[in-house]
Formats: sequence, structure tokens, C-alpha cells
Amino acid sequence: MIENMVAGAFYPLTGLFETILKEVYAEKQRKHEQRMKELQIIADSSLRDAYVQQLLLDKFLAPVDNAQHEIQNTAKHAQYLAETFNYYHQDHRATKEEAKEICYQLRLLAIKISQIDSLYELKVIYQAATLFVYQLSRFKHEDRKYSLERALRKNILDVLNTCIAVETNFQRRVSFMGVD
Repeated sequence: MIENMVAGAFYPLTGLFETILKEVYAEKQRKHEQRMKELQIIADSSLRDAYVQQLLLDKFLAPVDNAQHEIQNTAKHAQYLAETFNYYHQDHRATKEEAKEICYQLRLLAIKISQIDSLYELKVIYQAATLFVYQLSRFKHEDRKYSLERALRKNILDVLNTCIAVETNFQRRVSFMGVD
């Protein structure tokens, strides 16, 4: 599915974000399983220990406070967009039914963003949200400054991408310092 989205295919709006999210998680799970198979081949290796340590860091280290705050602000913005799109859907050439579904999907995005608690989840949500924004790009406003795609990119994707960089840099510093 992810390859098809890149190729330019549009999918139905109903359940769009959930479908994309499930595909991204499934792809990540396949890659994880492949890595685990590779690590099983290397018995008594320090590589396995490093991999486990990285998994623990991803799961249990709290993100930098500012990045976490920004992540929550993106969830608020997704809620805001859902509310405003409901009122201005006609300006984006969307029907009332399409607007209702888009608003639902934006609220679902907000919920998923607010539940991020690891770098891994942040990256997965970012990937799914990027594909989701691409799917919503068909709803164009005449004025670019009111574009739904632009608002999502500028106020959600750009912020999440910055948070990924902050968290990645933080983890590199922790690893460099040899903190266990």
C-alpha cells in the first residue's frame, strides 16, 4: 500500500488514516522481525546487547521536554483543523460527507499524536501522517495560505520532523556518553 501511495493512487477517505497507520506498523514489524532473525544468527554478540539497549532507550527514555510539548501542540492543531475544516469544507471543494470523514480522520490523527511516547512511535506516526497529508492534497483551496495540505505540513509534519531530530540527537548524546 505504501508503494502505491507514492505512485499516486488515492484511497477512499473512510478509515484512511487507520489504514495507513496499520500498513506502516505492519511494514515496521516486518523489518523488526527480519532484524531479529539476523541477530539470532549472531550468538553471544555485543550487537544484540546494543540492539536491546536501543529498544529500551526508545521505549523508556522520556523525550526532551520541549519536543514533547511541541508534539502535544501538533495534536491540538489537528483538532483545530478538524473544527475549521468542518465549517469551510466547501472552500476546499469537499462535500459535507467528505468533510465529516476528514474531520473524523483529523481527530484520529490528533489522538494518535497525543499518545506518542517513544521515538519509534513518533517516526511511525510521522510516516503515516505524511502519507495521509498526501491523500488529503486533493482538497485544494483557491488561496494557498488556506490550503489544508499546507496547514498540515507546516503545523504538524514540520514540527514532528523537528521533534524526531531533537530526540534522535538526544539519544545519540546519551549513547556517546555511555550512559546505561
